[in-house]
This record gives sequence, structure tokens and C-alpha cells, in this order.
Amino acid sequence: MTTLSASTDLERRIKAILEEKPMLKHPFYVEWAQGTLPLAKLRQFARQFYPFEQAFPRYLSAIHTRTESPAIRQLLLDNLWDEEHGERNHPVLWLEFAAALGLRADDVRMAELRPETKSLVEHFRKTAREAPLADALGTLFAFEGQVPAMSWQVIKGLTEHYGFEPRQFEFFSVHLVADIAHAGAEMQAIAEACSDEDSLVEAVEVACDLLLSFLDGCYAEAA
Repeated sequence: MTTLSASTDLERRIKAILEEKPMLKHPFYVEWAQGTLPLAKLRQFARQFYPFEQAFPRYLSAIHTRTESPAIRQLLLDNLWDEEHGERNHPVLWLEFAAALGLRADDVRMAELRPETKSLVEHFRKTAREAPLADALGTLFAFEGQVPAMSWQVIKGLTEHYGFEPRQFEFFSVHLVADIAHAGAEMQAIAEACSDEDSLVEAVEVACDLLLSFLDGCYAEAA
């Protein structure tokens, strides 16, 4: 059983990785927040992020299917419901954001994926299906643990520098609130499931590296 002190130490180790390798400090997000990121690169990001967002519910489903703990299955179910329920689910909200950037839905759905995007999507898919439960949850947290802060900066940049209206960035408004709860629940689940802290920490580091590599790809090239 994981003690409170062990759980606190584990949380500290995980959050230290996110502070060491934050997406928010990548030049892509820095320039986005400052309003100096070209629209071409935002469009590239919209095209490349979609397959990851579209697949995210399936990552949750894959972990849910092989989880014995009813409590952890419940938090995954709550997260899955938020992601995929209803006509205006999160992938649909992303397409609405892409439309505000001037992209057609087919431009996004049929975009050619960069190697960094393929690596990110495949790693999360494989980890969700095959990795130890704590490592799979830690991989999710590597992303969702960063989303609220990123969403706040994105919204600020879109409104102050790109002339966006709230209805055009609802994807980020939703995640600003939802992923605070998801990340907190995931951290509790990670502490419950973890039997190998070093393996978990490595899983979080790998996920963070792939997320940064994904941003490198979006930043380096824009069509």
C-alpha cells in the first residue's frame, strides 16, 4: 500500500519532470502567448494535434479495459465521458478551432502527419494498451497535467493578439477547467497503482520528451 508520505514524494518527482520539460516554455507556446507565432504554424499545429486529440478517448478506453480497481476505472470513465460525449465533443471542438484558423475539416482530418506526430500518437497508444497501469496513467498525466496552464496562456494569446472570440476557442476553455480535475484524479490513481517509482518516472519523462518533439515538428515547418 502506498503511504501518504510516499505518495507525496512520488507526486513531487513527477511534477519536477513537468517543470523541467514543460511544453509551455517551448518556443512554439512562448511565441503563441506573445502573438508572434505565424498563423501558418498555428494551422500546422491544428492539423498535427487532431490525430492525438481524436485518439485520446481510445487511450482512456484501453487503460479502463485492463484496470482492476473500480475507483480508477471510474475516474477514467469520467475523463472519457468528458472527452467524447455529445455532438460537440472535444475532437469536434478542435475542428471548430481549426475552422477559426481558416482550415476546412477535411484539411485537418486528411493532413499528412509528421514523424514526430506519428511517434507521439503511437507511443501513447502502445503505452495505454501494454504498459504497467501506473506508467500508462503517468503518460496521460504528462500531458493532462500541463493542459490547464497551457490553455490559460493560449486563451490569453488568442484574445489579445489574434482577435479570437470565446466561441472560437471553446476547446481550450473546456480544458482549462476539466483537466484540473482529471490531473488531480490521475495523480491519486498513480499513487494507488504504482509499484515501481523509477519505471513510472521514466514513463513520464519519455512522454514529456515526445510532446516536446511534437512541438518541434510543428514549430520547424508550416505549410
